[in-house]
Amino acid sequence: MSKRRGHGDGSIYREGSRWVAAITVTSANGSQMRRKRSARTYAEARTRLAELQREHREGLAPDRRTVAEHARWWLSTVLPARDCGALTADHYRTMIEGHVIPGLGHYRLTELRPEHVDAWLAERSQLSRSYLSRLRSTLAQLLAEAERRSLVGRNVARLAVCPKGKPPAPRRSLTRDEVRALLRAAEGDRLAALVAVGVRLGLRPGELAGLRWCDLDLDGDPPTLAVTGSIKRTPAGGLYRGSVKRSTAGQRTLAIPPQLVEALRSHRARQAEERLAAGSLWQDEGLIFTTTLGTALDPSNLRDRFARIAEAAGIGEGFPYLLRHTAASLALDGGSSIEEVADLLGDDPTTLLRHYRHRVRPVVETALRVASYEL
Repeated sequence: MSKRRGHGDGSIYREGSRWVAAITVTSANGSQMRRKRSARTYAEARTRLAELQREHREGLAPDRRTVAEHARWWLSTVLPARDCGALTADHYRTMIEGHVIPGLGHYRLTELRPEHVDAWLAERSQLSRSYLSRLRSTLAQLLAEAERRSLVGRNVARLAVCPKGKPPAPRRSLTRDEVRALLRAAEGDRLAALVAVGVRLGLRPGELAGLRWCDLDLDGDPPTLAVTGSIKRTPAGGLYRGSVKRSTAGQRTLAIPPQLVEALRSHRARQAEERLAAGSLWQDEGLIFTTTLGTALDPSNLRDRFARIAEAAGIGEGFPYLLRHTAASLALDGGSSIEEVADLLGDDPTTLLRHYRHRVRPVVETALRVASYEL
């Protein structure tokens, strides 16, 4: 006589074209509940049955909530409790509401498999590798919270394979000849001084837009420029002046060369003329680089304007961060130490070498200098 199956032993049977793994469990109030998972093959159904049995042994609560329901709860409860900035929180919402919920939201948490996540990521393979990695990381954070609360037995996002994605745009810096061409092309533009400051000091675009006249001392010995804030975008699309990135290293006071003193004096005279022309429409926010009405520069408008200047200079596709890459590369090529350039950029040496240092000479002459040493 065969042994009678107990609760949690489970069974496998056909239901139409699918196989079904099922177990019967008893809840805390004594009621019985049938838990099922479907599969395409018998072998897959055995795997599903083993998962159900393991969850039953580990006391995981049978839960019917979907990924979408859990994600919305995470956004409303877990995310506000985190110590992250408004932009970071907005990035989480964008990824969850724009990708996780539309692509995986219909699955129940307990039904989500690594292969589901694999397919979801593969459908977005046109995105950059870094963005795909952040998507998987965000999903893993959602499921980690479910795992801590015994809603799932494992974090399937950590088992998924991240596709290569769209290759990143090649990073580069300008050569000295290209810098001269860029500065010539910017002559006469109302933001010519911004280009000059960016290429010599390597400020981030938000830092350039956030510079204030009260942080500038053109008559000092030496003249200095303090970097104390950065223009940022709110989740709703507005602009505000917030803290600099890496608050400790990011806040810095930089000595400025004579060329920049002259450029900034000329820019101040130009801005005074714009203020008179704008009259009562001028909004004085104390910023050095502004719109024609005195308000903060929109990052997207700054990108478009810089791209036009770069095109006129004949240096191909240009973007504001190219100034930062160039300042770092030229400073290192000129003999400045990694630590000195890191202080200039308000960043750490590791990030500097990984992201901002590029070769600026067409011919590498290191071997010639080594040959001059006495051996």
